[in-house]
Amino acid sequence: MRPLRKGSYHVVAGRHYGTPKELWGFRSQRAKAPPARTARAFVSAHRDLLGLYGVLGSLRPARVIHSLGAKHVILQQWLRGARVHRAYVTVHIGTDRRVYLVKNRAMPAVLLPGRTPARLTPRQAMRRARRYMGLSRSETRSFRTERLYFPLADGLRLAYRIRLHVHDPREEWIVYVDARSGDILSEYDNLAKAVGQARVFDPNPVIALGDHRLVLTPKGNPRRRHADEAYVNVRLRGLEGNGRLDGKRVTTRPTGAGRVRRKDHRFLFDAADRGFEEAMVYFHVDRAIRYLESIGFRGRRAIFRAPVPADVSATTEDSSWYSPGLRQLSFGMGGRVNDAEDAETILHELGHALQDAICPDFGQSAQAAAMGEGFGDYFAASFFAERKPPRYLTTVMSWDGILYTENDPPCVRNIDTPLTFESFDSNADEHDNGLIWAGTLWDIRRRLGRETADRLIVESHFQLDGFTTYARGARAIIDADDNLCRGAHRRALRRIFHSRGIGPVQ
Repeated sequence: MRPLRKGSYHVVAGRHYGTPKELWGFRSQRAKAPPARTARAFVSAHRDLLGLYGVLGSLRPARVIHSLGAKHVILQQWLRGARVHRAYVTVHIGTDRRVYLVKNRAMPAVLLPGRTPARLTPRQAMRRARRYMGLSRSETRSFRTERLYFPLADGLRLAYRIRLHVHDPREEWIVYVDARSGDILSEYDNLAKAVGQARVFDPNPVIALGDHRLVLTPKGNPRRRHADEAYVNVRLRGLEGNGRLDGKRVTTRPTGAGRVRRKDHRFLFDAADRGFEEAMVYFHVDRAIRYLESIGFRGRRAIFRAPVPADVSATTEDSSWYSPGLRQLSFGMGGRVNDAEDAETILHELGHALQDAICPDFGQSAQAAAMGEGFGDYFAASFFAERKPPRYLTTVMSWDGILYTENDPPCVRNIDTPLTFESFDSNADEHDNGLIWAGTLWDIRRRLGRETADRLIVESHFQLDGFTTYARGARAIIDADDNLCRGAHRRALRRIFHSRGIGPVQ
């Protein structure tokens, strides 16, 4: 096939490999050969233009797709007998048998690695994948394990692609395991049905703008309209695809007749619009549960086995709660700020749902109730800490509590407190007593880091009961460290609990 004349086509440069990503705006000479041979001939004639010098021989026809107006040939890249994941060239041929578009995702020859033999067998990689997902052999059915090269920012890694099918609840995961180190390179939920878009606060406009004064009117009232900088556009993952905010991990179905529906799954609302609170709850609950899964609570160790239901307009009062009987989150629309407009309020209530899912009816005693409120505050503060300016680092619900001017800066609560167990008052409000536990958990996070602290704290709930105490909670965290980290942090944890007057923790 004759090469295209210079200037008769457009080139879209690629960002990652330094080679053209697309070639378009042309019509080649008419081809007589079948589509696969035509594609190979065109790519061969333009290998220098496409940056394919030295890898042309590694491109194999993988599939020819027939649409109404064209034939689309996929040429897959291979290396030493293994497929290079997401590395391919597609050649698009019109009904007139002329090539009109080429897309290039092939890895250039200069970036291909040397020979790297695997250290893990496919069976060992399968065990790594199951262990990472928290699944036993009896719970899963595995499909064919494929050896391939997986692209990362620093180059290709020899890896295994493993597909795991879970019987109950029904799940299908694709896991990529490094064939040399055994590290998990990626995991993918293969049953996710739809992806949507939303406009949300992350976590709220106070944090986004960096100053609570910027979200107040000249008269000192909370603003209902906010600058674009207060919002972020996000992806909504795992949607059922019915136009509602129903998904694998969360559903707003209890909201009832006022629910929003968008057939295109674009929930791009402002805070003053109906539907904004629904989008907030869906995004933040879904992301928080995915985070829990990422630190190990997945598969048979998953905390939530069904979508968490949420009513975003449950009451006209300024109150939100989690109902153990309904296993449902409920958010109030009273006060100057709707509760579900603040993601920290959402995650505080999700903290109660998490505790109830692990330990049903958690919070039946004064200390347990306070621990529930303290954990909810900690969970919200920990999740969003990296997004906050220093002044707001330990505040919780700074938008929901924008008029709580007795706090500086305004917020519902601040968990950076020196309170010890000596100040616990069984007749006091559990939210106030909860600050002792929240501050203790925050001390652990500061000492051990977010992920380690969160894993130990969540894990500790599995040995608690509805009438637990601070001392038992402390002991459970130390036990969790013994089980997960071989006691690596025992001394540091003991010092923290001792400083807070919490014990005994033998």
